[in-house]
Amino acid sequence: MRRLPIFFLVDVSESMVGESLSKLEKGITAIVSTLRKDPYALETAHLCVIIFAGKARTVTPLTELASFQPPELPVGGGTALGSALGHVMDEIDRTVISTTPDRKGDWRPIVFLLTDGHPTDSTHKAVERWNRSYRSRSHLVAVSIGGNADHVVLRRLTDDVVVFNDAAPDAFARFVKWISMSIQSQSRSVSAGKDGGISLAKTEPGLLAPVEKAAGLTPFGGVDDRYAVFVGKCEKSRLPYVVKYERHMGRIETTDPVLAEMLKTRRYALAGAVPVKTTYFDLSDGADSGQAVNSEDLVGQPACPHCGARFGMAVCECGHIHCVSGDGVHTCPWCGGQGHYGSAGKGKGFDIGRGRG
Repeated sequence: MRRLPIFFLVDVSESMVGESLSKLEKGITAIVSTLRKDPYALETAHLCVIIFAGKARTVTPLTELASFQPPELPVGGGTALGSALGHVMDEIDRTVISTTPDRKGDWRPIVFLLTDGHPTDSTHKAVERWNRSYRSRSHLVAVSIGGNADHVVLRRLTDDVVVFNDAAPDAFARFVKWISMSIQSQSRSVSAGKDGGISLAKTEPGLLAPVEKAAGLTPFGGVDDRYAVFVGKCEKSRLPYVVKYERHMGRIETTDPVLAEMLKTRRYALAGAVPVKTTYFDLSDGADSGQAVNSEDLVGQPACPHCGARFGMAVCECGHIHCVSGDGVHTCPWCGGQGHYGSAGKGKGFDIGRGRG
């Protein structure tokens, strides 16, 4: 039986942390549940999940639909799209059966690339390799979550680039339905012996919009500056967490005059702090962004998501972030050093090393 290989290439960078990643995780489960009810998909579809942050990793190898177990999606630092593309191409070479004069191989694989950010590594060589050796024998569907991905790079990879409006009503449920219907349509096509262009379901107005054009070149910057992300550790448990601030861009409305004044002068507003597992470090490339954000540019102080300590942005002399319950002597869970912590005071900002986003 000729297989229809489907690869989910999922961005699990810090910018995805929180609700977006949780909904994508549930969405993959829902897609599998829907496809198992379709006899054509059940007969042909084989799924693989690859995640990428600062590094790429296959979390579920190519598996027949009936046996597929949806994976947990961890978080890592960075958005190494170049490495991710290289990884998926290597996975296609390793697992997809090619047609030879003696046998018919698998149908052309489908790659759903789901990302919300700009690459933090160079994509040039990977894009060239894809276009030279894989574009003609694969289907790549690039989904820009929230419209925040690098559309210039995505359009160099494929004509099928869509913006997913994740703020639309019932957005993720409708998005999952669109992906499921697209896979079902392709399963029917290959079951009938047709393997031409990909049979994507019709895009929904207000939810999905095609990216028709993206001119110019996007320089590799190394940091996704739409967010300021910081990796902290709980003083008590020593477990890591990610603090995420987002550029408010004047979009936050408030009747609080103090907050309104802060938003005029500060660049980032707190989006939240989320506990992560130690696998965060395995998925990060280990490279220092080399950039910092001044504390005066941040609005909001997160509590520790592990122990609930009131201050999750305490900075040790070693440069790392951790939580403290209040002023006084505390021990840094990163370096083990002790020090006296207190408020810097108004107008006495200090630089904090940031993640790559």
